[in-house]
Amino acid sequence: MRVVPTEFIQDGAVLADDLFTIDGRVLMKRGARLSQNMLQKINQNSIYMLYIDDEHSDQEVDRLIDPNLRQMAMQSVKNIFLAAGNRNAMGELKPQSIFDFMDELNRLSDDIIYELSGVKEKLVEYIDIKNIDNYLYLSSVNTAILSLIIGMETGIPREKYRDLFLGGIFHDIGLAMLPREVLMKTSELSVDEKMMILMHPKTGHDFLKNQSFLSAHVKAVCLQHHEHVDGSGYPMRVKRDKINNMAQIVGIADIYDAMTSDRPYRRAEEPMEAIEFLMGSAGTRYDQVIVNKFVEKINPYPIGSIVKLNNNTFGVVDKVNVGMPLRPQIRLIQPNGSGWSYHPIDMKNETHLIIEGIHYGKPE
Repeated sequence: MRVVPTEFIQDGAVLADDLFTIDGRVLMKRGARLSQNMLQKINQNSIYMLYIDDEHSDQEVDRLIDPNLRQMAMQSVKNIFLAAGNRNAMGELKPQSIFDFMDELNRLSDDIIYELSGVKEKLVEYIDIKNIDNYLYLSSVNTAILSLIIGMETGIPREKYRDLFLGGIFHDIGLAMLPREVLMKTSELSVDEKMMILMHPKTGHDFLKNQSFLSAHVKAVCLQHHEHVDGSGYPMRVKRDKINNMAQIVGIADIYDAMTSDRPYRRAEEPMEAIEFLMGSAGTRYDQVIVNKFVEKINPYPIGSIVKLNNNTFGVVDKVNVGMPLRPQIRLIQPNGSGWSYHPIDMKNETHLIIEGIHYGKPE
């Protein structure tokens, strides 16, 4: 199976992964044969990328955690964020207590930490299909998962795993406290709206600082996840050693997830583009060591992806070479009468070939 933007999907394609509505119900089960009417319904639910079964690959993409566990975590985060962003009939912000939601979130956090601890050696390649309307909640879960993966690689002590994970969960709670029309705006923001966005780390921190059941690390992550090591970040413009290490980790995970997700104002970028951005920002925006550890865990060309090569041929990714995710083992796709034939190659031995990017259409 492979992930494909909906505009490239043809009638009769088979859905390879369950889709969920904004409230967590199953919108469409895997195995459904897609029509244009069904794709329109999917788009109406603010979903613009799907996993489909593909004639060139029958391999499953590895999921780091159980999809149902991810979905339950998203719903838990949604409950917390809606409480924090509660507004009265006049539209005034009136946050409610989040204490009653914490037992469930802590339990789900421990379950996810347990699952991730068992797959330390896996690369990150599964792209989570997000409903744009649920982006904030799903992104918080994804950022927490990615942060924990980085933390494990960089040697965060096991007893700090939950703090790091919860830091990822709560890092953007300040956005949940903004007016929805600002958060979902697709046109250019006004000066006041831009200031709201820039101050969301402080808005969130002001709310969390009085929550005694959250650690100082979680609160620091919320405040500092957009700070940069060269002092160019926000909201406080602090530098290097003044930035909490967990905040740096979450900041890297956050920007990767944001770039590779559909947003109200733009479509998702390919994983390779996000990797190149992070590598180009290492040492200025982000800590060099943390970026290097993260990049080593990302597979920009997931198993089953169709890629275009620099000689105008196409291949399907079969296996990632350890330590060389940019040069996987692929099968070149060649037309053969009414069908296709395949020629396996290992790109670590084919130095003249370079992957130009993921190809979403037919390999013609």
